[in-house]
Amino acid sequence: MKLAFTTLGCPDWSFDKIVEEAERLGFEALEIRGIDGQMRAEEIPLFFPENAETTKKRMESRRLKICGFGTSAKFHDDGAFEASVDEGKKAIDVCQRMGIPYIRVFGDQIAGEEVREHVISQAAKGIRMLCEYAEGKGVGVLLEVHGNFNTIEAVCGVAGQLKDRPEFGILWDIEHSDKTYGDGWRAFYDQVKPYIKHTHIKDHKRNGGRFDLCLVGEGDIPIADIVKTLQADGYDGYFSLEWEKKWHPELPDPSVALPGYLEFMRGL
Repeated sequence: MKLAFTTLGCPDWSFDKIVEEAERLGFEALEIRGIDGQMRAEEIPLFFPENAETTKKRMESRRLKICGFGTSAKFHDDGAFEASVDEGKKAIDVCQRMGIPYIRVFGDQIAGEEVREHVISQAAKGIRMLCEYAEGKGVGVLLEVHGNFNTIEAVCGVAGQLKDRPEFGILWDIEHSDKTYGDGWRAFYDQVKPYIKHTHIKDHKRNGGRFDLCLVGEGDIPIADIVKTLQADGYDGYFSLEWEKKWHPELPDPSVALPGYLEFMRGL
């Protein structure tokens, strides 16, 4: 089991503290979603061409990898389409330089049934453009299960249009699909399984249509069953804790969430 966490969970920590804690706790990798307030890959000084080798050596000295980069690129908004493609391409360039295997992008929102097919096609189009740009660069492009792209119809609607692109994959955020499928998660998993290359693990309590984030293992998502099923089916990607402290500052501190996650996962 390869365990990681996203830097979204520790927005107030310096990079030095992040890697120190990751090594001390025994994580295998970091997933980058912002460092020192910078969210775009090309704007993070640690990844600048003149600093790249030093940063990589720092990670190697801590026996840590960077397993992915979370962009903000999303393809539901026609007006932001070109900007999202540009952000994705710049992230791919940085990831190639840094040896980071994946970028994450969103389909995100579907405003209504009348635009569903258009938005799904737009997402597939944008991701195809990024996959073509990434060809030969050692970087994959992952559609995150997120927002309204948390159903079989939406996710497979994109995946079905990208079967010819080896760079394409799915980042399965188990919390977002739980909002639609709950304990019936296998119906979703069986359809997207061939495309899953990375996972986000988090938990919530189902409170009558409201989903309240909580420490992993304290909520209603059947995480143990999901993780064991992935392992039994040969999944060899990372199980990455997405602790959304940056967006939800009321959540417990990462000094609580990170060791708690490790304890839960290692106890499975």
